[in-house]
Amino acid sequence: MSAEVIHDAARAAFELREHLASDKRRLAFFMGAGTSMAVGVPGIDRLTSRVEQKLPEVIKKDYAAVRSELSEDANVELVLDRVRLLRELLGDGEKNKHGTLTGKAVGELDAAICSAIRDIVCEGPTDGIRPHRTFAQWLYASYSGRNWPVELFTTNYDVLFEKAMEGAGVPFFDGFIGSVAPFFAPESVDTDAKTQEAVYPPRAWTRLWKMHGSVNWHLLRAGNGQRSYVSRVSCNDPVYDEQLMIFPSREKYSDSRRLPFLTYQDRLRRFLTSGESVLFIIGYSFSDEHLNDIIFQGLRGNNRLAVNAIMFGDCQTGAGGEKRLLPESVIQHGKAHRNLSVYGPDKAVIGGVVGKWAAPPKMKDDYEALSYWSDQDDAFMLGDFQSFASYLERFIGFGREGKIAPDETPESAEVET
Repeated sequence: MSAEVIHDAARAAFELREHLASDKRRLAFFMGAGTSMAVGVPGIDRLTSRVEQKLPEVIKKDYAAVRSELSEDANVELVLDRVRLLRELLGDGEKNKHGTLTGKAVGELDAAICSAIRDIVCEGPTDGIRPHRTFAQWLYASYSGRNWPVELFTTNYDVLFEKAMEGAGVPFFDGFIGSVAPFFAPESVDTDAKTQEAVYPPRAWTRLWKMHGSVNWHLLRAGNGQRSYVSRVSCNDPVYDEQLMIFPSREKYSDSRRLPFLTYQDRLRRFLTSGESVLFIIGYSFSDEHLNDIIFQGLRGNNRLAVNAIMFGDCQTGAGGEKRLLPESVIQHGKAHRNLSVYGPDKAVIGGVVGKWAAPPKMKDDYEALSYWSDQDDAFMLGDFQSFASYLERFIGFGREGKIAPDETPESAEVET
Protein backbone atom coordinates (compact mmCIF):
# COMPACT_ATOMS: atom_id res chain seq x y z
CA MET A 1 0.00 0.00 0.00
CA SER A 2 1.50 3.32 -1.05
CA ALA A 3 2.01 6.10 1.49
CA GLU A 4 -0.26 9.13 1.37
CA VAL A 5 1.29 12.08 -0.47
CA ILE A 6 1.73 15.26 1.56
CA HIS A 7 2.45 18.68 0.06
CA ASP A 8 4.36 21.24 2.14
CA ALA A 9 2.28 24.44 2.37
CA ALA A 10 5.30 26.60 3.23
CA ARG A 11 7.33 25.26 0.33
CA ALA A 12 4.40 25.76 -2.05
CA ALA A 13 3.95 29.38 -0.95
CA PHE A 14 7.65 30.03 -1.40
CA GLU A 15 7.69 28.49 -4.90
CA LEU A 16 4.70 30.63 -5.90
CA ARG A 17 6.64 33.65 -4.73
CA GLU A 18 9.56 32.59 -6.90
CA HIS A 19 7.24 32.44 -9.91
CA LEU A 20 5.98 35.93 -9.14
CA ALA A 21 9.52 37.25 -8.77
CA SER A 22 10.86 35.80 -12.03
CA ASP A 23 11.75 38.69 -14.33
CA LYS A 24 12.81 36.65 -17.36
CA ARG A 25 9.60 34.75 -18.10
CA ARG A 26 6.33 36.20 -19.32
CA LEU A 27 3.86 36.59 -16.46
CA ALA A 28 0.07 36.78 -16.66
CA PHE A 29 -2.92 36.55 -14.34
CA PHE A 30 -6.31 35.09 -15.19
CA MET A 31 -8.80 36.61 -12.74
CA GLY A 32 -12.30 35.16 -12.41
CA ALA A 33 -15.47 36.19 -10.60
CA GLY A 34 -14.04 35.17 -7.23
CA THR A 35 -11.77 38.23 -7.21
CA SER A 36 -14.84 40.49 -7.35
CA MET A 37 -16.95 38.36 -5.02
CA ALA A 38 -14.16 38.73 -2.45
CA VAL A 39 -15.17 42.40 -2.02
CA GLY A 40 -18.94 41.94 -2.16
CA VAL A 41 -19.73 42.15 -5.88
CA PRO A 42 -22.53 39.64 -6.53
CA GLY A 43 -21.59 36.32 -8.10
CA ILE A 44 -23.54 34.87 -10.98
CA ASP A 45 -26.29 33.32 -8.82
CA ARG A 46 -26.97 36.48 -6.80
CA LEU A 47 -26.61 38.62 -9.93
CA THR A 48 -29.24 36.48 -11.68
CA SER A 49 -31.67 36.99 -8.81
CA ARG A 50 -31.07 40.74 -8.61
CA VAL A 51 -31.37 41.26 -12.36
CA GLU A 52 -34.75 39.52 -12.43
CA GLN A 53 -35.98 41.72 -9.57
CA LYS A 54 -34.72 44.88 -11.24
CA LEU A 55 -36.37 44.31 -14.64
CA PRO A 56 -39.44 46.44 -15.43
CA GLU A 57 -42.71 44.55 -14.96
CA VAL A 58 -43.52 44.67 -18.67
CA ILE A 59 -40.19 42.95 -19.43
CA LYS A 60 -40.32 40.26 -16.73
CA LYS A 61 -42.78 38.06 -18.62
CA ASP A 62 -40.51 38.00 -21.67
CA TYR A 63 -37.52 37.18 -19.46
CA ALA A 64 -39.48 34.34 -17.86
CA ALA A 65 -40.50 33.03 -21.30
CA VAL A 66 -36.88 32.80 -22.43
CA ARG A 67 -35.64 31.33 -19.16
CA SER A 68 -38.37 28.65 -19.23
CA GLU A 69 -36.86 27.31 -22.47
CA LEU A 70 -33.58 26.66 -20.66
CA SER A 71 -33.91 25.34 -17.13
CA GLU A 72 -35.14 26.48 -13.73
CA ASP A 73 -31.61 27.24 -12.57
CA ALA A 74 -30.41 28.95 -15.77
CA ASN A 75 -28.32 31.99 -14.86
CA VAL A 76 -28.54 35.41 -16.43
CA GLU A 77 -25.60 34.75 -18.78
CA LEU A 78 -27.37 31.72 -20.26
CA VAL A 79 -30.55 33.75 -20.64
CA LEU A 80 -28.62 36.56 -22.34
CA ASP A 81 -26.98 34.05 -24.64
CA ARG A 82 -30.40 32.74 -25.73
CA VAL A 83 -31.79 36.26 -26.12
CA ARG A 84 -28.98 37.19 -28.49
CA LEU A 85 -29.46 34.05 -30.51
CA LEU A 86 -33.13 34.99 -30.89
CA ARG A 87 -32.09 38.48 -32.01
CA GLU A 88 -29.95 36.94 -34.73
CA LEU A 89 -32.88 34.82 -35.90
CA LEU A 90 -35.73 37.32 -35.60
CA GLY A 91 -34.08 40.62 -36.43
CA ASP A 92 -35.30 43.82 -34.78
CA GLY A 93 -38.80 44.14 -36.23
CA GLU A 94 -42.22 42.83 -35.19
CA LYS A 95 -42.92 40.61 -38.17
CA ASN A 96 -40.96 37.52 -37.08
CA LYS A 97 -41.91 35.76 -33.85
CA HIS A 98 -40.67 33.06 -31.54
CA GLY A 99 -43.66 32.02 -29.47
CA THR A 100 -45.03 35.27 -28.12
CA LEU A 101 -41.73 37.12 -28.60
CA THR A 102 -41.16 39.47 -31.52
CA GLY A 103 -37.75 40.62 -32.67
CA LYS A 104 -38.45 44.05 -31.21
CA ALA A 105 -39.40 42.57 -27.83
CA VAL A 106 -36.26 40.46 -27.74
CA GLY A 107 -34.14 43.52 -28.50
CA GLU A 108 -35.78 45.42 -25.66
CA LEU A 109 -35.22 42.45 -23.35
CA ASP A 110 -31.53 42.38 -24.27
CA ALA A 111 -31.18 46.09 -23.49
CA ALA A 112 -33.10 45.75 -20.20
CA ILE A 113 -30.98 42.84 -18.97
CA CYS A 114 -27.74 44.65 -19.81
CA SER A 115 -28.98 47.86 -18.19
CA ALA A 116 -29.86 45.97 -15.00
CA ILE A 117 -26.44 44.28 -14.92
CA ARG A 118 -24.73 47.61 -15.47
CA ASP A 119 -26.65 49.30 -12.65
CA ILE A 120 -25.93 46.46 -10.22
CA VAL A 121 -22.24 46.11 -11.04
CA CYS A 122 -21.65 49.87 -11.07
CA GLU A 123 -23.04 50.21 -7.55
CA GLY A 124 -19.53 49.47 -6.34
CA PRO A 125 -18.39 46.76 -3.93
CA THR A 126 -19.81 46.76 -0.44
CA ASP A 127 -16.43 46.08 1.16
CA GLY A 128 -14.15 48.47 -0.76
CA ILE A 129 -11.43 47.30 -3.12
CA ARG A 130 -8.46 46.82 -0.77
CA PRO A 131 -7.21 43.59 -2.45
CA HIS A 132 -7.42 45.16 -5.90
CA ARG A 133 -5.48 48.19 -4.68
CA THR A 134 -2.85 45.94 -3.13
CA PHE A 135 -2.54 44.01 -6.37
CA ALA A 136 -2.15 47.30 -8.27
CA GLN A 137 0.54 48.45 -5.82
CA TRP A 138 2.37 45.18 -6.39
CA LEU A 139 2.21 45.78 -10.14
CA TYR A 140 3.58 49.29 -9.63
CA ALA A 141 6.42 48.04 -7.44
CA SER A 142 7.44 45.12 -9.65
CA TYR A 143 7.14 46.14 -13.29
CA SER A 144 10.45 47.98 -13.70
CA GLY A 145 12.63 44.87 -13.59
CA ARG A 146 10.62 42.73 -15.98
CA ASN A 147 11.58 41.93 -19.54
CA TRP A 148 7.92 41.61 -20.55
CA PRO A 149 4.73 43.43 -19.51
CA VAL A 150 2.42 41.75 -17.02
CA GLU A 151 -0.82 40.66 -18.72
CA LEU A 152 -4.12 40.59 -16.85
CA PHE A 153 -6.95 38.52 -18.33
CA THR A 154 -10.29 38.75 -16.54
CA THR A 155 -13.82 37.48 -17.10
CA ASN A 156 -15.28 40.17 -14.83
CA TYR A 157 -17.59 42.90 -16.17
CA ASP A 158 -16.76 45.39 -13.40
CA VAL A 159 -14.05 48.05 -13.49
CA LEU A 160 -12.41 47.33 -10.12
CA PHE A 161 -8.98 46.53 -11.55
CA GLU A 162 -9.11 49.69 -13.69
CA LYS A 163 -9.97 51.82 -10.65
CA ALA A 164 -7.23 50.21 -8.58
CA MET A 165 -4.54 50.61 -11.24
CA GLU A 166 -5.47 54.22 -11.91
CA GLY A 167 -5.38 54.92 -8.17
CA ALA A 168 -1.92 53.37 -7.87
CA GLY A 169 -0.57 55.13 -10.96
CA VAL A 170 -0.11 51.91 -12.93
CA PRO A 171 -0.21 52.58 -16.70
CA PHE A 172 -2.25 49.97 -18.53
CA PHE A 173 -3.51 49.29 -22.03
CA ASP A 174 -6.71 47.47 -23.05
CA GLY A 175 -6.83 47.82 -26.83
CA PHE A 176 -8.98 50.98 -26.84
CA ILE A 177 -7.68 54.19 -28.42
CA GLY A 178 -8.97 57.77 -28.17
CA SER A 179 -10.08 60.26 -25.54
CA VAL A 180 -13.71 61.34 -26.10
CA ALA A 181 -15.19 57.93 -26.89
CA PRO A 182 -12.25 55.50 -27.12
CA PHE A 183 -12.77 52.85 -29.78
CA PHE A 184 -11.48 49.30 -29.89
CA ALA A 185 -8.55 48.82 -32.29
CA PRO A 186 -7.83 45.08 -32.63
CA GLU A 187 -4.54 45.66 -34.45
CA SER A 188 -3.19 47.44 -31.35
CA VAL A 189 -3.55 44.25 -29.29
CA ASP A 190 -1.06 42.51 -31.60
CA THR A 191 1.71 45.11 -31.46
CA ASP A 192 4.14 43.35 -29.09
CA ALA A 193 7.25 42.54 -31.04
CA LYS A 194 9.23 39.30 -30.83
CA THR A 195 12.15 40.93 -29.09
CA GLN A 196 12.15 42.61 -25.70
CA GLU A 197 13.83 45.74 -27.12
CA ALA A 198 10.75 46.68 -29.16
CA VAL A 199 7.64 46.22 -27.06
CA TYR A 200 4.89 48.75 -27.67
CA PRO A 201 3.15 50.06 -25.65
CA PRO A 202 6.15 50.04 -23.26
CA ARG A 203 6.63 46.95 -21.11
CA ALA A 204 5.96 49.05 -17.99
CA TRP A 205 2.32 49.18 -19.10
CA THR A 206 0.17 46.34 -17.80
CA ARG A 207 -2.05 44.74 -20.44
CA LEU A 208 -5.70 44.38 -19.43
CA TRP A 209 -7.85 41.99 -21.46
CA LYS A 210 -11.53 41.67 -20.44
CA MET A 211 -12.59 38.32 -21.85
CA HIS A 212 -16.34 38.76 -21.23
CA GLY A 213 -16.57 42.47 -21.92
CA SER A 214 -17.20 45.32 -19.54
CA VAL A 215 -19.99 47.47 -18.14
CA ASN A 216 -18.36 50.47 -19.83
CA TRP A 217 -18.27 49.01 -23.34
CA HIS A 218 -21.01 49.93 -25.79
CA LEU A 219 -21.73 49.06 -29.39
CA LEU A 220 -22.17 52.42 -31.12
CA ARG A 221 -23.03 53.40 -34.66
CA ALA A 222 -21.09 55.88 -36.75
CA GLY A 223 -22.70 59.07 -37.98
CA ASN A 224 -23.95 57.55 -41.23
CA GLY A 225 -25.76 54.85 -39.29
CA GLN A 226 -24.09 52.09 -41.29
CA ARG A 227 -20.88 51.15 -39.48
CA SER A 228 -20.87 50.04 -35.86
CA TYR A 229 -17.92 49.97 -33.47
CA VAL A 230 -17.18 49.17 -29.83
CA SER A 231 -16.48 52.15 -27.57
CA ARG A 232 -15.35 52.40 -23.95
CA VAL A 233 -17.20 54.99 -21.85
CA SER A 234 -17.35 55.94 -18.20
CA CYS A 235 -19.73 54.18 -15.82
CA ASN A 236 -20.99 57.67 -14.97
CA ASP A 237 -21.93 58.44 -18.57
CA PRO A 238 -25.58 58.10 -19.60
CA VAL A 239 -26.64 54.69 -20.92
CA TYR A 240 -26.64 54.51 -24.69
CA ASP A 241 -29.47 53.00 -26.68
CA GLU A 242 -27.00 50.71 -28.41
CA GLN A 243 -26.09 47.39 -26.86
CA LEU A 244 -23.87 47.01 -23.83
CA MET A 245 -20.95 44.74 -24.72
CA ILE A 246 -20.88 42.08 -22.01
CA PHE A 247 -20.79 38.31 -22.21
CA PRO A 248 -19.97 37.07 -25.72
CA SER A 249 -22.69 34.90 -27.19
CA ARG A 250 -21.66 31.35 -28.01
CA GLU A 251 -23.58 31.67 -31.24
CA LYS A 252 -22.69 33.59 -34.38
CA TYR A 253 -22.03 37.31 -33.91
CA SER A 254 -21.59 40.02 -36.45
CA ASP A 255 -17.93 41.06 -36.81
CA SER A 256 -18.33 44.34 -34.92
CA ARG A 257 -19.73 42.54 -31.89
CA ARG A 258 -17.21 39.74 -31.65
CA LEU A 259 -13.98 41.57 -32.40
CA PRO A 260 -12.95 42.34 -28.78
CA PHE A 261 -13.81 38.87 -27.53
CA LEU A 262 -12.04 36.98 -30.31
CA THR A 263 -9.05 39.33 -30.23
CA TYR A 264 -8.57 38.80 -26.50
CA GLN A 265 -8.99 35.03 -26.87
CA ASP A 266 -6.28 35.05 -29.52
CA ARG A 267 -4.09 37.07 -27.17
CA LEU A 268 -4.56 34.48 -24.41
CA ARG A 269 -3.80 31.70 -26.87
CA ARG A 270 -0.58 33.42 -27.97
CA PHE A 271 0.53 34.03 -24.40
CA LEU A 272 0.08 30.37 -23.51
CA THR A 273 2.21 29.28 -26.47
CA SER A 274 4.97 31.91 -26.13
CA GLY A 275 7.71 29.77 -24.60
CA GLU A 276 8.74 30.41 -20.99
CA SER A 277 5.52 31.72 -19.44
CA VAL A 278 3.77 31.64 -16.07
CA LEU A 279 0.00 32.04 -15.65
CA PHE A 280 -1.70 32.52 -12.27
CA ILE A 281 -5.40 31.61 -12.23
CA ILE A 282 -7.31 33.15 -9.31
CA GLY A 283 -11.03 33.28 -8.59
CA TYR A 284 -11.91 31.17 -11.63
CA SER A 285 -13.91 27.94 -11.29
CA PHE A 286 -13.20 26.53 -14.77
CA SER A 287 -16.86 26.96 -15.70
CA ASP A 288 -16.31 28.49 -19.16
CA GLU A 289 -15.65 25.56 -21.47
CA HIS A 290 -14.47 27.74 -24.35
CA LEU A 291 -11.80 29.45 -22.25
CA ASN A 292 -10.93 26.09 -20.68
CA ASP A 293 -10.18 24.72 -24.14
CA ILE A 294 -7.74 27.56 -24.80
CA ILE A 295 -5.99 27.00 -21.45
CA PHE A 296 -5.76 23.21 -21.83
CA GLN A 297 -4.52 23.50 -25.42
CA GLY A 298 -1.75 25.77 -24.16
CA LEU A 299 -0.85 23.31 -21.41
CA ARG A 300 -0.64 20.43 -23.88
CA GLY A 301 1.20 22.34 -26.58
CA ASN A 302 3.81 24.22 -24.52
CA ASN A 303 5.87 22.23 -22.02
CA ARG A 304 7.61 25.44 -20.92
CA LEU A 305 4.31 26.89 -19.68
CA ALA A 306 3.59 26.77 -15.95
CA VAL A 307 0.01 27.40 -14.82
CA ASN A 308 -0.80 27.89 -11.14
CA ALA A 309 -4.53 27.61 -10.40
CA ILE A 310 -5.20 28.91 -6.89
CA MET A 311 -8.69 27.79 -5.92
CA PHE A 312 -11.10 29.07 -3.28
CA GLY A 313 -12.85 25.69 -3.15
CA ASP A 314 -16.43 24.56 -2.72
CA CYS A 315 -18.08 24.83 0.68
CA GLN A 316 -19.32 21.52 2.10
CA THR A 317 -20.92 20.82 5.46
CA GLY A 318 -19.96 17.66 7.30
CA ALA A 319 -19.58 16.28 10.80
CA GLY A 320 -16.77 18.74 11.54
CA GLY A 321 -18.77 21.75 10.29
CA GLU A 322 -18.35 23.69 7.07
CA LYS A 323 -15.12 23.22 5.13
CA ARG A 324 -13.86 24.34 1.75
CA LEU A 325 -12.72 21.53 -0.53
CA LEU A 326 -10.97 21.43 -3.88
CA PRO A 327 -13.56 20.37 -6.51
CA GLU A 328 -13.03 16.92 -7.98
CA SER A 329 -13.36 18.26 -11.54
CA VAL A 330 -10.40 20.60 -11.00
CA ILE A 331 -8.39 17.78 -9.41
CA GLN A 332 -8.84 15.80 -12.62
CA HIS A 333 -7.57 18.75 -14.67
CA GLY A 334 -4.43 18.84 -12.52
CA LYS A 335 -3.86 15.10 -12.84
CA ALA A 336 -4.23 15.29 -16.63
CA HIS A 337 -1.78 18.21 -17.10
CA ARG A 338 1.52 17.97 -15.24
CA ASN A 339 2.39 21.62 -15.92
CA LEU A 340 -0.85 22.71 -14.20
CA SER A 341 -0.42 23.05 -10.43
CA VAL A 342 -3.68 23.32 -8.50
CA TYR A 343 -3.68 24.79 -4.98
CA GLY A 344 -6.90 24.21 -3.06
CA PRO A 345 -7.76 24.91 0.58
CA ASP A 346 -7.57 21.24 1.65
CA LYS A 347 -5.21 19.69 -0.90
CA ALA A 348 -3.11 20.37 -3.98
CA VAL A 349 -2.25 18.73 -7.28
CA ILE A 350 1.41 19.38 -8.08
CA GLY A 351 3.16 17.61 -10.93
CA GLY A 352 0.03 15.56 -11.46
CA VAL A 353 0.18 14.20 -7.89
CA VAL A 354 -2.70 14.78 -5.46
CA GLY A 355 -1.82 15.32 -1.82
CA LYS A 356 -3.10 16.90 1.37
CA TRP A 357 -1.39 19.88 2.94
CA ALA A 358 1.20 19.74 5.67
CA ALA A 359 0.77 22.81 7.85
CA PRO A 360 3.67 25.30 7.95
CA PRO A 361 5.77 25.71 11.11
CA LYS A 362 4.21 27.69 13.93
CA MET A 363 5.24 31.32 14.09
CA LYS A 364 7.16 32.53 17.12
CA ASP A 365 5.36 35.85 17.10
CA ASP A 366 1.60 36.10 16.60
CA TYR A 367 2.18 39.37 14.72
CA GLU A 368 3.88 37.37 11.99
CA ALA A 369 0.63 35.73 10.91
CA LEU A 370 0.89 33.73 7.71
CA SER A 371 -1.24 35.18 4.93
CA TYR A 372 -1.34 31.88 3.05
CA TRP A 373 -2.42 29.56 5.87
CA SER A 374 -5.27 29.41 8.41
CA ASP A 375 -4.51 27.45 11.58
CA GLN A 376 -8.17 27.73 12.57
CA ASP A 377 -9.43 26.08 9.39
CA ASP A 378 -6.26 24.08 8.68
CA ALA A 379 -6.45 25.39 5.13
CA PHE A 380 -4.33 26.96 2.38
CA MET A 381 -5.82 30.43 1.97
CA LEU A 382 -4.46 31.96 -1.22
CA GLY A 383 -7.59 31.07 -3.19
CA ASP A 384 -9.29 33.87 -1.27
CA PHE A 385 -8.34 37.06 -3.13
CA GLN A 386 -8.19 38.97 0.16
CA SER A 387 -5.53 36.51 1.40
CA PHE A 388 -3.71 36.59 -1.93
CA ALA A 389 -3.50 40.38 -1.68
CA SER A 390 -2.07 40.11 1.82
CA TYR A 391 0.45 37.60 0.49
CA LEU A 392 1.53 40.10 -2.19
CA GLU A 393 1.69 42.83 0.43
CA ARG A 394 4.13 40.80 2.49
CA PHE A 395 5.97 39.86 -0.71
CA ILE A 396 6.84 43.46 -1.62
CA GLY A 397 7.12 44.55 1.99
CA PHE A 398 4.86 47.61 2.28
CA GLY A 399 2.46 45.92 4.70
CA ARG A 400 4.74 46.03 7.74
CA GLU A 401 7.74 47.90 9.06
CA GLY A 402 10.28 45.14 8.43
CA LYS A 403 10.46 44.46 4.72
CA ILE A 404 10.89 40.90 3.51
CA ALA A 405 14.40 40.08 2.48
CA PRO A 406 14.65 38.62 -1.02
CA ASP A 407 16.56 35.56 0.15
CA GLU A 408 14.10 34.42 2.83
CA THR A 409 13.22 30.75 2.58
CA PRO A 410 10.45 28.60 4.07
CA GLU A 411 12.95 26.68 6.16
CA SER A 412 12.80 29.55 8.69
CA ALA A 413 9.72 29.42 10.88
CA GLU A 414 10.18 33.09 11.75
CA VAL A 415 9.47 34.57 8.34
CA GLU A 416 6.54 34.93 5.98
CA THR A 417 6.94 32.93 2.79
